[in-house]
Amino acid sequence: MAADSNSRSTSWNDKITKHKGKKLEEFLASNNLHAINEDNGRTTFQSSRGKSNIDLTIPNNQMLADVKNWDIPEEESASDHNIKFSIRLDKHNTQENHYAEQRYRIKEHLLTKFNEKLHSNIVKSISTGRQREKQTK
Repeated sequence: MAADSNSRSTSWNDKITKHKGKKLEEFLASNNLHAINEDNGRTTFQSSRGKSNIDLTIPNNQMLADVKNWDIPEEESASDHNIKFSIRLDKHNTQENHYAEQRYRIKEHLLTKFNEKLHSNIVKSISTGRQREKQTK
C-alpha cells in the first residue's frame, strides 16, 4: 500500500516524530505492517510549505519481500508526492508502479460526507491561491 499518511516519524526517515506519527507507528506494529521507506537524502513530499517524509510504502509480512527498488526519484513530478517501487509478482515477472497521484478508498455510506469535504477543500485551496496572488501583486 502506498499512503499519504500526513504523519511524521523518524521511523520512516523524517527529521522529527509527532503525535500522529507515533500513533501510526503503533498501528503498524500492532497489525504486522512495515513502513519500508529508505533514506536516500530526498523527501517523499515537497510543497511551498515545506518538505517531509509523510508518504509511506506499507507492506504486510507476506508482501515485505516482494517490494523491490523502492526509491524517491530525483526527476520532477506533476505531484508534490513522490515514491517509486516495484512489486515482484513472481520470480520471472516484475511490475513497476509509480504512485504519484492521490487515491481514495471510501465506504459508500460516507461518500456524501467525502464529497462535501473534498468540495470544501477545493474551494478553500482556490480561495487561498487567489489571496496569495493578490498579495504578490
